[in-house]
Amino acid sequence: MPKDGLRQRRPTGQSVKRLGGDARSLSLRALLNGNDAPRVLREEIAAIRPPAVDRALATKLTHGTLKMRRALTWSVQRFLHQPFCELERPLQWTLLMGAYQLLYLRIPAHSAVNESVRLARASGHAGTAALANAVLRKLGAQGVKPPAPRPGDTPHVLALHASLPDWIAAHLVDRFGPALAASIASGLNEQPSRALRLSLELLSLASAQKTLTEEGFEIAQSRYGIPECLLVRQFPARGGVSQTWLTSGAAAWQSEQSQWAVQLLDPKVGETVVDVCAGRGVKTAMIAGRLGPTGRIYAIDDDVRKLDELRRAMSRRGLSNVQAVSGDARSAFPASVPVQADAVLVDAPCSALGLLGRRADVRWRKAPQDPARFAQVQRRILAQAATHVRPGGRMLYVTCSTDRREDEDVVDDFLSSSAEWEPITVTLAADGLGVRRVGPYVLTVPGLDGADGFFYASLHRRA
Repeated sequence: MPKDGLRQRRPTGQSVKRLGGDARSLSLRALLNGNDAPRVLREEIAAIRPPAVDRALATKLTHGTLKMRRALTWSVQRFLHQPFCELERPLQWTLLMGAYQLLYLRIPAHSAVNESVRLARASGHAGTAALANAVLRKLGAQGVKPPAPRPGDTPHVLALHASLPDWIAAHLVDRFGPALAASIASGLNEQPSRALRLSLELLSLASAQKTLTEEGFEIAQSRYGIPECLLVRQFPARGGVSQTWLTSGAAAWQSEQSQWAVQLLDPKVGETVVDVCAGRGVKTAMIAGRLGPTGRIYAIDDDVRKLDELRRAMSRRGLSNVQAVSGDARSAFPASVPVQADAVLVDAPCSALGLLGRRADVRWRKAPQDPARFAQVQRRILAQAATHVRPGGRMLYVTCSTDRREDEDVVDDFLSSSAEWEPITVTLAADGLGVRRVGPYVLTVPGLDGADGFFYASLHRRA
């Protein structure tokens, strides 16, 4: 039995079939899949296409309950006579979702309790409904949460309060200090920021701003001076960004920190660029747009399914200057990849500790040994990528991790054995952006104003 007490065995299909198509039923069905809940919810939403209000509530409940499950289990256990781990899995998740509504959302207590009782009955029987009613009414009346950390407390207190594994809380304290770690941990459980990346040759910034404002969106321009980026601060009560924009490639969802990687690489018209570990091509598309028709980008990845998605995305947008290349970036690149590129982006695979706020499952999927394991892979990729940069060219190493073993340690080790390379001190557009300097490199602080944690190291190959 895992530390959070949740049963790993999935329930029989009969109890799931009795659930309806409303937001809470959608959320419970997804949560019964544990860490796969976000993916399952996306698939269900795509299949049944619920109203926008139900879609938004189901997403909030699923992601929030999954993130907060450790703290929620602690709260629920206070009002149980038996160990939480002995409850049937549908009842476990029903209680956690009800507790999340009572303790962390502005949902009326009577609604949270009554709807949870309905789910407990639909996925169980009269006895489970009665237990849910008793537990949640007491919890709603007393509002018991794990205590907030105080000066001198161990990381365990922060971990329980913010619903993190102990080792991640200890990492945050070590990396950022106790006070900032507490702010980060709190922010990781808030709504992450949303940003659009515009294809400026298809949709101008002024036109997008005008349309979104008229439709009731609250928007802002990038804090890092990214011309393609629009921050979406507030969505209208109903509706979302034009699906036409998204399907045509005129706009795409891409976090501001992800877009900043391209801004720092600074691809110019007509250049040749190599995108290492390109994945589905989110950054590839942004780079290709800046290169123009006379430039060329080679996108390397070892996942053929992701490369297929990349090709389709480039086709939708009409980008003909992208060549997708299948290859393992840890070893010699395929012969089709040039060895005299003007710039190389190394978007290294990592532990994703900087995405704890954006991805509800990350905190529960990762293990303490992951950063050291990824660092070994990153060293090999960085060394290989460096051989494809021309003298006088540049390389940007980026991770979505906050662990120094994957960040400055990897780059410092590379520079210590590569005399022809030197760091370029990253210039910040302004202070107060939630950015920390790490020597000549920069690290965005996760959880502050909804940001992700990204590390960036800009490097120059001497001519």
